[in-house]
Amino acid sequence: LMVLGLTTAFAQIQDPVQFKTEWKKISDTEAQIVFTGVIDEGWHVYSTGLPEGGPISATFNTDTMEGIELDGKLMPEGKEIEAYDKVFEMQLRYFEEKATFIQKLKITAANYFIEGYLQYGSCDDENCLPPTNVEFSYSGQGAAGAPAATSNEEKPAAQAVDSNVSTADYWAPVIDKLNAFG
Repeated sequence: LMVLGLTTAFAQIQDPVQFKTEWKKISDTEAQIVFTGVIDEGWHVYSTGLPEGGPISATFNTDTMEGIELDGKLMPEGKEIEAYDKVFEMQLRYFEEKATFIQKLKITAANYFIEGYLQYGSCDDENCLPPTNVEFSYSGQGAAGAPAATSNEEKPAAQAVDSNVSTADYWAPVIDKLNAFG
C-alpha cells in the first residue's frame, strides 16, 4: 500500500511536457516569443485552432501589455501531425517529441512590458492532462524616438484577461447568500 502511494505521488510530479520560453528581438519595433516544448515518448501536444468539441488548442494569452501589440495569431512551427483521434472522434493536429509555437509582436513604445501565458493541452493514448499554462514576462526598450508606453486597453476579447476586475467583483452576485451562511 505504501509503495502504491509513492508511485502515484511520483507520477503526479513527473510532467510529460517541458516548455521553455525565449524572447527574440528582431528589431527595435519587432519581436517574437518562442515556446519550445520537449514531449515525452507516447505523449503529444495539440496545435492551434482545433475544432470545437475536441481537446484544448494551444493559445497565447496576455495579462498585461504596455508598449507592445500582438502581430497576428500564435503560429505552430515544426513537424505537425494531422490524424484521426479515436478518443475525440475527429481529425486533429498535434506534435510529438517537440512542439514550437511563435507569437509575433510589434513594439510600439520606448519601453514595453508583456506578461501572460501559453495554454496547451496534452494527452497520451489513455490520459489527458488538464490545460497547462506556461507563464512568461518580458520587458525592455524599443525605438529611442518612440512615445512612452501607455496601458493597452484594446486587447482581443478571446485572448484577454481583464486585470482591472478585483476578485471581490466575482463574488458580488452571491455576497448576500454567502453572508446568510455566516
